[in-house]
Amino acid sequence: MKWYEIKNKADKAEIWIYEYIGEDFWTGGGVTAKNFQKELAEIKASQIDLHINSPGGEVFDGITIYNLLKQHPAKITTYIDGLAASIASVIALAGDTVIMAENALFMIHNPTGMAMGTANDMRSLADVLDKIASTMIGTYTAKTGKSESDVKALLDAESWMTADEAKEFGFVDEIGEEMDLAACAKFVPAMAKAGFKRIPRTLNANRTLPGERELERILRDAGCSLKEAKAILAKGYDAHLRDVDPASKPPKAQEPPRDVEQPKPARVDKVAELIVRANLIAPSP
Repeated sequence: MKWYEIKNKADKAEIWIYEYIGEDFWTGGGVTAKNFQKELAEIKASQIDLHINSPGGEVFDGITIYNLLKQHPAKITTYIDGLAASIASVIALAGDTVIMAENALFMIHNPTGMAMGTANDMRSLADVLDKIASTMIGTYTAKTGKSESDVKALLDAESWMTADEAKEFGFVDEIGEEMDLAACAKFVPAMAKAGFKRIPRTLNANRTLPGERELERILRDAGCSLKEAKAILAKGYDAHLRDVDPASKPPKAQEPPRDVEQPKPARVDKVAELIVRANLIAPSP
């Protein structure tokens, strides 16, 4: 599946935002409001399933995307599949119903920005950031029914919420099944560069071991034939290939006597060699 995709069907459309909001400074990717508007305008279905897994990004792109979704005549159900952080948390609230995966995360914080210039330029930026925060607070309070001061306290604290916490506060309506959060790990470096101070360690820890098909693909990429890959997966990794003690050094090879015919090298066990290569690519837990 692509990181960003809209599947437009007659009865129900699916929107997948597994990406940064706006043009990503680091990669050039991202979901811009301009491109989103073009694709959203083509949707004539009466139901939209909006899937979110995003660390946020450009505030104005995010607010525009939120408004475009709210103005669309379709009924929208939001699914927070992994991460709805920063301005992506606002986009998530465009749904008439918001469903958050049991192990997903919801994060809100104060908007940030940079400016160069005089003191007046700095004060102008601060005024703009206050206005943006006020707009976000209005969206959050409209969804949750909480007071502005309660929401402002969450913004000040850079609040990371579990599904239970987000539901208790009123950001989400339902809690869904657990999802694989491996895709969230790719956002961690950019979030750290953006200045997020409380990134949960679990975003780096939720990496799942590859399944049989993935291991087969890895072996094929390493040069195995399909038959060899299946044979390796069926045989498994030999125990003596799994954990090598780096402290135990092999005995030093003795220099063979001169003028003596050297023995021919032993025949290489190709399957064993492939097992070693596979173990280097996808080591066992």
